[in-house]
Amino acid sequence: MLRASRYFIMAAVCFCLLLSPAYARDLKASLPFPLPPLVESKDKGILVDLLKAMAEEYKDGKITWELFPFARSMENVEKGRADFHMPQLVNPKIAPDKLPFQFSSDMIFRVVFALYTNKSNKAINPKNVANYKIETDLGVMDFFDFKPVGSPDIESSLKKVDMGRIDGWIMAMPESDMALKKAGLKNIKRWEYQKYDVRIVLQKGPQGKEVDKILSDLIKKLKANGKYQKIMAPILDQKFDDWQI
Repeated sequence: MLRASRYFIMAAVCFCLLLSPAYARDLKASLPFPLPPLVESKDKGILVDLLKAMAEEYKDGKITWELFPFARSMENVEKGRADFHMPQLVNPKIAPDKLPFQFSSDMIFRVVFALYTNKSNKAINPKNVANYKIETDLGVMDFFDFKPVGSPDIESSLKKVDMGRIDGWIMAMPESDMALKKAGLKNIKRWEYQKYDVRIVLQKGPQGKEVDKILSDLIKKLKANGKYQKIMAPILDQKFDDWQI
């Protein structure tokens, strides 16, 4: 009788597990820092607010996050130390199967890249940048058909452009505009350069697909109740604005 009761309990537990969501689990996010206005601190930033909303909506576990330098944040996912990283630009020049990670099935937003040049340089434009000395972020150096110089700091590169030490800077417009306004540089002209999709980075394989399903469902819920649009409004529908000209 006792043995039968044990079997009944074990069967009941297994049955409950089968009925529970297959993807019930805690999730750990890795965020790059600093990346204003997306990630300004562990508690401040557009993507931090998005994670907070996702964590509040997620009923099958907890979502936590930590901040790291960009390259290490990406490595955290590739090495299995985190479940996902965001944001990451999609490089159209690299096939997905060649990457050490996989992208989320959903795009979270599109980003405008801008070219920043010295106002006194009347010859340079987005079509002939390959003929000039251009700096860009270290993480996107392989996005271009020419070889730019890598830079770890937006503001310092913009200052070089302002002083004429380099010919231009190409990078995401929201972050670059913020640095430009903060530095108060007046000798710079802005051009629209290109638009790129931004997605979430996941581990390769079944585990990444599982997390992708969870995040996709959460984002759909946030879009349905309007929270996603409200949080992402400053970057969601990026359009080039000639405010500097």
